Amino acid sequence: MDEKEVIIKLYNKLDEPVVEDDQYQEVLNSCDNVSLLPSDPTGKYKKFCKKLSRNLLLLDHGGYGGGNFFKYCDILYMWMYFEINRNRISNEITKEIFNKSTQIIKSKLRNNHCPYFNFNEKHLEPTKLMKLRIFNYNADTFQSMLKGVINSDGCSLKRYIYECIEVYRGMNSMYCSRRDATTEENRNSCDIVREFDKFYSLYILNSNGITHNFPELSSDTALNVIDGCLLEESKYDSYFDERPLGTPITKGVSTAVGAMVGIPPFLVLMYKVNITFIQIYVQYLKHMIIFPCSIKQV
Repeated sequence: MDEKEVIIKLYNKLDEPVVEDDQYQEVLNSCDNVSLLPSDPTGKYKKFCKKLSRNLLLLDHGGYGGGNFFKYCDILYMWMYFEINRNRISNEITKEIFNKSTQIIKSKLRNNHCPYFNFNEKHLEPTKLMKLRIFNYNADTFQSMLKGVINSDGCSLKRYIYECIEVYRGMNSMYCSRRDATTEENRNSCDIVREFDKFYSLYILNSNGITHNFPELSSDTALNVIDGCLLEESKYDSYFDERPLGTPITKGVSTAVGAMVGIPPFLVLMYKVNITFIQIYVQYLKHMIIFPCSIKQV
């Protein structure tokens, strides 16, 4: 099983509901102790506690250790982002449940659990940061692809990288270039932005063997025209507009669905180019109820 398949299989596992005969049920039953959690008339905190505890154990017991452990933790954090927004769980309660979950599973841990991290908390424009994190964790993979045989999928990958450059330029200018940008939100977000600068420069811009002339991050090179690729209007940027916690998930659905013709280009990129974390955006669309019909591999 290649890494892409491992990533997809893991995310699907993380998103599965907890069943009564779960292998960790004895431990997960601790989430039923109401004294551990805030007032929970709907039971959503208990469900999140059980699912999160189960997922932390899956990562610990699933052989995801070694140098890639935090790469897999990032999948958990992306799952958390969609889960807490879908269920409208506040950052304070998310952190409390995460801490309680780590206590609950302590007796079953074989190695280390993923440390607490929340894209919703003290980060600016989290879905844009996720886009950069996907690149940061897979820059070496993208480099290998760009050095390989150039085919029609090469333009999809180039467009994705150009969009990352656009995100970088916007966020770096808005949040990371001002001397007074010293809030924790700025620092946390700019760490990811600067990592993109480092990995883009190392693996793409200054890499021998990549024939495409990618732009300097600090230049004013237009990003809507890519040499060797047809001009293609982006149809999916609006899907990733920032939505504050608690925003109804159906807001803007009709507009998004109306903009679709078949499968959106970003989904085409996910399926056609053999990359890893970017596949998770399929789940993003599913959770936001933007594309309710089944998505078939192309």
